[in-house]
Amino acid sequence: MRKIILPVLLLFALQLSSPPAGAVPLWSVQAPDGKSTVLVLGSVHLLRPADQPLPPAVHDAYRRAGRIMVELDPAELEPAATQAALERIGIATPGRSVAESLQPAEWRRAEALASAAGLDLQAVSMMEPWFASIVLYTDALGASGYEAELGVDQQVTTWAQRDGKPVIGLETLEEQLLLFKTLGEERQREILLKTLEDAAALETDTDALVADWRAGDAAALAARLATDFEGYEDLRDSIVIRRNQAWLSRVEGLLALPGTSLVVVGALHVVGPDGLPQLLEARGYRVQKLEDR
Repeated sequence: MRKIILPVLLLFALQLSSPPAGAVPLWSVQAPDGKSTVLVLGSVHLLRPADQPLPPAVHDAYRRAGRIMVELDPAELEPAATQAALERIGIATPGRSVAESLQPAEWRRAEALASAAGLDLQAVSMMEPWFASIVLYTDALGASGYEAELGVDQQVTTWAQRDGKPVIGLETLEEQLLLFKTLGEERQREILLKTLEDAAALETDTDALVADWRAGDAAALAARLATDFEGYEDLRDSIVIRRNQAWLSRVEGLLALPGTSLVVVGALHVVGPDGLPQLLEARGYRVQKLEDR
């Protein structure tokens, strides 16, 4: 796996710098009777202040929609509830922490990698390795100026709350967290070490990926992600394929309602043969990739 896209379960943060207007992965899905439309938007979960404002295509899709569907219901992200869930699921039980699970040679390597990337390994030593990976990855992005509050899905949610549009969640925070917690210990250690290996070069390693996102090139993005998952097919199955299949019925529920809905999910979930647009097309819905405007 060339780049660390393992922790993007929660983040899927394509590292962007000033995406041009309208260059977003966006599809229109219509019910057979033409009375219902769902817009499916591939999201970037973290952005920099320099990346604002969001492309006009995002604003246009939001304006068209009477209801919004995102990965997590905003109620799931209430600070106290979020902290409790993270502590319950992410803080290790005896024998499963970073400090306990890494062999001495692995710990020394992890410390060296963290130090080179300006990250604090000791601060995550009592977490489970999968959760430590997410925290360290987020820290590395934060040091480069990326903020979740500026991400596409968070901004769309904020607009909807301001305007009184209903916001529906596709899954719970606990469901998201348990996807990683159920990984075997060896796999978790591998993810942690790979996260640390890639952290120092996070921005430069994503240049080509960013170019594909900017161009709205779903085929190129899908091919790149497929390459990045080589050797990690189990993770692709759990964090992409099975989640998309679980979400499919929820999105179809929107297509039974009149008017237009907007579904905002990580860009990982909208490309390739297992992407939501492709799955919906296979169900007989009319699917069109919207050109940049």
